[in-house]
Amino acid sequence: MPDHPAPPAVSTRRPKAFESIAAFGIVAVLLYFGAGIFVPLVLATLLAFALNPLVSWMNRRLGLPDAIAVILAVMLAIAIIGSFAALAGSQITNLVQELPRYRLIIQDKVSLLQEQFGGLVWLDQISAMLSNAQENLGESPTPGERQPVPVTISNELGPLNILTSIMGSIVGPIATIAIIVVFLIFLLLGRADLQDRFIRLVSAGRYSLTNLAISDASRRVGRYLIVQLMVNITYGTIFGVGLWLIGVPSAPLWGLLIVLFRYIPFVGALIIAVVPFALAFAVDPGWNMLLLSIALFLVIDLTTANVIEPRLYGSSTGVSPLAILLSAMFWATLWGPVGLILATPMTVCLVVIGRHLPQFQFLETLLGSEPVLTPPERLYQRMLKGDAEDALDTSEEFLEKHGRQSLIRDLMLPSLRLGTSELSDRPDSVPQRRKLIEAFEMVLEVVLEPVWVDSAPILIVGGRTEIDEAAARLIALELADFEVNAHVLPPGAVRQEAIGRLDLENVRTLVLVFMGADLRAQCRYVSRRIRRMAPDVHIAVCVLNELAATESADTLHVDTVLRDFDSAVERIASLHKPALSLERRKKRPFSGLGRGDDELGQQLDAIAERFNVPAALINLLDDDRHREDEDSYRLTRLVVDHDKPLIVHSASPHDGARDNTYLVTNGIDFYAGVPLASPEIGKAGALVLLDYEPHEFSEEDIERLQNEADELVKRFA
Repeated sequence: MPDHPAPPAVSTRRPKAFESIAAFGIVAVLLYFGAGIFVPLVLATLLAFALNPLVSWMNRRLGLPDAIAVILAVMLAIAIIGSFAALAGSQITNLVQELPRYRLIIQDKVSLLQEQFGGLVWLDQISAMLSNAQENLGESPTPGERQPVPVTISNELGPLNILTSIMGSIVGPIATIAIIVVFLIFLLLGRADLQDRFIRLVSAGRYSLTNLAISDASRRVGRYLIVQLMVNITYGTIFGVGLWLIGVPSAPLWGLLIVLFRYIPFVGALIIAVVPFALAFAVDPGWNMLLLSIALFLVIDLTTANVIEPRLYGSSTGVSPLAILLSAMFWATLWGPVGLILATPMTVCLVVIGRHLPQFQFLETLLGSEPVLTPPERLYQRMLKGDAEDALDTSEEFLEKHGRQSLIRDLMLPSLRLGTSELSDRPDSVPQRRKLIEAFEMVLEVVLEPVWVDSAPILIVGGRTEIDEAAARLIALELADFEVNAHVLPPGAVRQEAIGRLDLENVRTLVLVFMGADLRAQCRYVSRRIRRMAPDVHIAVCVLNELAATESADTLHVDTVLRDFDSAVERIASLHKPALSLERRKKRPFSGLGRGDDELGQQLDAIAERFNVPAALINLLDDDRHREDEDSYRLTRLVVDHDKPLIVHSASPHDGARDNTYLVTNGIDFYAGVPLASPEIGKAGALVLLDYEPHEFSEEDIERLQNEADELVKRFA
């Protein structure tokens, strides 16, 4: 048979910096010159995001055909926007008619300011401008009296030219609106087909990730638009009513305009607020109206920006404030004022794409609000540079969210692993290791407040470096939960020059802790010396490095090898409290129950039915199958460590469970967990309710669920 040619090798070369810059420049040029096409398309897409829930609701609840639901939703949107424009237009007309009345008040105030602050150039310029306006307008009108508008008839412009001028000024906006409406209708009607085509185009066979990205983008952008609209309407209503009570002219107009302009990041509200401030200055002979208007704006804006919006949005957009600012500048440069309004939604879409599609991950790193370092990396970086205060803040924040056990296992121990992988035991790494350990010990003392003992039957020694000693202290802290005391010594205690002075009189177990992989020679040396000094001491080695997985008790010349943190704590405790360990093994609550149609399974089905949810589960901390699903196990840990209910749904996000992969990938929109605990069994796990639809859960419901959990503990644990 003829040989088949080998398939061409796929290049994995990363694009050079010049290529990336050139690609960015080409895209920017296309967006700039294609604004006439892209702006209506993007506006229609964002409106489609906002109207899609309404169309789906009409399909599902009212049973309307898709085409009718789309038409009704679009007509409703047009009616709302049209009413907004009509009301704003009428207010602008009234304001224009009243403006000439305020010229004298402005002139008097400027004259007063000139007397108080003479020599200011800008005051002289304003005064000269008002004088010119007076000469051009003649005598000032009597308040309430309308001046006739002078009309000049000219034959230079014929009827055709006038008609052409008028049509040219209105055809452009009308055509843009019509294009947006057509785009919007087709996007809503063909949303399923367009989604399929987009998935096929960008998925590269990874359909689950792409589908997750689309769902996440739709949820974040849709929620942002709706919540922002509600906030803006409330903001505008309060601002407009407040200005009306103060007496500022055309107050409803400023309330309406601020609703729209608040979509412009950071400065939108201020742009509009300046105009009623100027009117307050012009209308009131005194200063009360201006000062009250400024105070009203400051109170509303600061309250909304610092109290209301952070609670409503949280991290729903996932975009950092700096990224929003840069994005606003970029899109405003390309598309003008419309780009300012579109900046945040488009940046949200880019961040979501970067979050779920690996080839665009740099977008999330550049624009996202989520920390680019994991909590262990952040703690390690702070400790490595000796920044103990930031390390304390990071640890205390993690402790508050996740609990003590998670702090030790998921934050402090991984940060030590990072130090082991980067800082070798060579002499040149000693200064960095010492700085790291100094900060670590401060975090340990302040956050966990340990009580150390000077003598105990268990002696735990760091194997080679200060980092090993730090891990040994974490093991000793966990042993305290088993009411087992352990004495911790530094690596120097088992070195050649000091091991002979080691006091082993009351020691029954010696544990050597190694975070690194190079441990064989040290273990053998210590083991030989200890066996000559105290033959009855049980020697164990805790190996917290996967690279040393092949080491055994025989190769290390020890009695026991412990290969992970949890098993090390459990095993060491069992050596000194075997009765306690045996009792814990016998009592494993709910072990083997609730897996099928047994009595516990029937009870769980009944609980799910009583709470009107699809599933009720028992998740146990010592269930190996549950531990394999790290994200689900993390939720159980939150319930147990905080010893209180955990409720997670779209209206009540939780920092510790935000963007939890277990919830997102399984489409779970409601999670309610309460502790399963008693003095006899300790903290065993959680009773959990799951639902794939939004589900309201009151304080009374939480109390009922906790009662169900307590009853299960009494019957089955």
